[in-house]
Parts: sequence; structure tokens; C-alpha cells
Amino acid sequence: MNARMNSRRRTSRGFTLIEILIVVVILGVLAALVVPSVTSALSDANREAAEARASQVLTMVTRYNQFLPGGGAAIATADGSISSTDLAKLVTAGYCTSDDLTNQVTGTQAWSFSGGKVIPGQ
Repeated sequence: MNARMNSRRRTSRGFTLIEILIVVVILGVLAALVVPSVTSALSDANREAAEARASQVLTMVTRYNQFLPGGGAAIATADGSISSTDLAKLVTAGYCTSDDLTNQVTGTQAWSFSGGKVIPGQ
């Protein structure tokens, strides 16, 4: 009778090392499958947000050029980079804050005109 009790206790001691290793390997494989898709989704979201912000910057530049608050000089809309002094005019005129001009892709205030659109600077 005592032998039966001892054998029952031994069989219900917990997980074996092999079982734990299998679970760890499965979790590692699942993590390896999920991480790239999450990273890709985040970069896609940043790109989309930068494109939306670029549209807003274009609207602000257009409005600024239409009304020229304080008799200031117009912001050039020819193809090429938008200078930081031109962006500062938008902040000074109250169209936005400095943080509103940050490009989500690069984390800087780099914007360019290309074909009549504002694009995030690289």
C-alpha cells in the first residue's frame, strides 16, 4: 500500500524538462511570426500619419499665402525643400505649433514640395 502512494506522488510532481522546452520553443516561434508584422504595421501607420500631416502642412501654407498675415512674404511652393524659416512663419501666424510640424517618419521638421504636394522629407 505504501508503494502505491509513493508511485502516485512521483507521477504528479509537475512538468518535465522536455515539456517546458517544447512550450518555450512554441512561444518563440509564435513571437518570431508576430514581431515582423507588428513592426511593419507601425511603420505603415507612421507613413500614413506623415502623409496626413503633409496634407495639413499644404493647407496651412496655402492659407498663409492667401492671407499673408502681418504683410509677410509668401512661402515659396516651387518643387524643393521647405525651409525651417518658412515653417516658423506658420507657427508665428498661429496656424499651428512647432510640434504640429514634426514629420513622423524621420522625427524632424523636414518637408518638401513635389508636383504641387507636400511630401515628408527623408
